[in-house]
Amino acid sequence: MPKVQIQSTDIEYAESDVITFDEGLVGLPHLRRLVIVSQPEIHPFLWLASVEEPETAFLVLEPRIQFSDYAPSVPPQVRARLGMGEREEPLLLAIARITSDWQCSSLNLRAPLVIAPSVMHGTQVVLTESAYRLEEPLAVLAAAA
Repeated sequence: MPKVQIQSTDIEYAESDVITFDEGLVGLPHLRRLVIVSQPEIHPFLWLASVEEPETAFLVLEPRIQFSDYAPSVPPQVRARLGMGEREEPLLLAIARITSDWQCSSLNLRAPLVIAPSVMHGTQVVLTESAYRLEEPLAVLAAAA
């Protein structure tokens, strides 16, 4: 079984768990095959780990867990490109930036990862006309918890 490495720990995954990002991630176009890894000790966060670079992983969060009103509009052309069904709800993930000073850590709500679970395709969408921020403070999340 293939593995990714997260914090010096090898974690196995199934090929069926791989999400294909045809365009890669913003600024990282070479990262096209990634897998979501759950670890109880970092819940509600998840890891989004690269299959091509097994040592590369991003901490992500489903934004609606903390921001119940987070509802970015996924453009129809993005839904079509991902192969989403008409009534299919995408999985939305936001990349977290964790710093040594917790108060400076943030969540990128302006450029969510949009994943079509039925076909395991994803893309990162930059919401150009949005009030959502690139660096929404995680301190707000801690206060809400």
